[in-house]
Amino acid sequence: MITIPDNIDSKYRFVILSALRARQIQSGSMPMLKEPRHKATQIAQKEILQGLVKFRIPDQNSDNDQQEEEEQEE
Repeated sequence: MITIPDNIDSKYRFVILSALRARQIQSGSMPMLKEPRHKATQIAQKEILQGLVKFRIPDQNSDNDQQEEEEQEE
């Protein structure tokens, strides 16, 4: 069983991040780990667990603020 790192807020976000990274690997991006016998999805999960993949979680409040600003401009 995989333990989700503290910097990821939910298991769903972990799955989405892993899928996005696996797609990058399958499209030709070089894996950060040398694991030739593993599938792209497993490599992506290991990279995220080891903190090798940098990501940013958008702030939900900034999206709401931006929508409010656009409404006020109209």
